[in-house]
Amino acid sequence: MKALLNACLLTLIILFTHSTVAKNSVPVVSQSELVAWQQSEKPMQLLDVRTPAEFAQGHIKGAMNIPYDQLDQQLASLDKDTEIVVYCRSGRRAAIAEDVLMSNGLLKVSHLEGDMLGWQAKGLPVEVVE
Repeated sequence: MKALLNACLLTLIILFTHSTVAKNSVPVVSQSELVAWQQSEKPMQLLDVRTPAEFAQGHIKGAMNIPYDQLDQQLASLDKDTEIVVYCRSGRRAAIAEDVLMSNGLLKVSHLEGDMLGWQAKGLPVEVVE
């Protein structure tokens, strides 16, 4: 019984460590940091990896839309020397996109904290495509 408990505990530790490392592999940019970055006019690529329909319903000013499942076909449209801040609705698709970017040599990648849901929860402005 003790061996089983130790095995379960070890498994939980490994899973927790793996998920923590995966989430920490890309720097996180807060909403306030992104707003300041946009106001400074420092070069940045803001990448919305949601669907075109989601993008049209509301996106962060200055964002370009490349759906996460089409990113590998459109890598040439991104500048590998300029920081890329990635977001989606809640984080799942952004994490996939970040892996694609980094595995293709685009290493200046950050993740928008809270993604679009977090942005909207703070009452920050969105642009709508009409």
